[in-house]
Amino acid sequence: MRLLHLALLASPASAFLAGGHAARPQPPLLARAGAQRSAHAALLSIVPEQDGTDEPGQGGMQQVVMPVTALLTLLSSAPAEAAGADAVPSALAAYGHYLSLILIVLALATERLLIKPDMSEDEFDKVAAADAAYGVAGVLLLVTGYFRVTQYGKGWDFYQHEPIFWLKLTLVSVMGASSFFPTIKIVQRAIAKRGGGEQPPPLSPKLVERLVSVINAELLAVLTIPLAATFMARGVGYAEWLPWWGGAAPVALALGGLGYKYVKEALEWQD
Repeated sequence: MRLLHLALLASPASAFLAGGHAARPQPPLLARAGAQRSAHAALLSIVPEQDGTDEPGQGGMQQVVMPVTALLTLLSSAPAEAAGADAVPSALAAYGHYLSLILIVLALATERLLIKPDMSEDEFDKVAAADAAYGVAGVLLLVTGYFRVTQYGKGWDFYQHEPIFWLKLTLVSVMGASSFFPTIKIVQRAIAKRGGGEQPPPLSPKLVERLVSVINAELLAVLTIPLAATFMARGVGYAEWLPWWGGAAPVALALGGLGYKYVKEALEWQD
């Protein structure tokens, strides 16, 4: 019986014996511990204690029947932990989300290392390719993030009340808005380079310095996003009273305000 108790405590099926749903999301470790305690108590309640009044042989029969009954209950609850119908698309969405972050970091690191006053034309072509990859990865990040929030994650009812979720989106907005400046300058130079006329002059030290500072800010934002995601997934700071528009306001301000600033600066840039 002790071995069976340990098996039930170690099994994910103990969550089925615990039953019930929390009124608000709980950290996974706390939820799992509560389910294990409930499963243990439920099993102990169905196993009668020996009071010494059983007829000879009856106690031995109970020791055989009760473990078999508990084992059948354990096996019958196993399908509750089987993969759902959306397990594959959920896994693909998560993979795409992580992959997009990796691609963004690689693209930004490439730009950061190659952009310099004496950059060759071959190096500029690599910077342009990295910036294009950055744009594709950004779209992938938004699409997979949308599906993870609305379809495969904890659900919109959770995320809309999670301040760190909105902090994460604010960081994404800062990163995206900041990218307008280097993207516009790279596109402008690429158009001038392929226009058929004279080759555009090398990047000025002033422009290089500004591009590097913006890319550094983007790297800082994108490297902070996973940290925010780890706290968000564990419900840190969860506030039932927080309305969705209260969290969305800083996101809109960051994207709109910084986006306008960087686009205007890029279009009006003077060396």
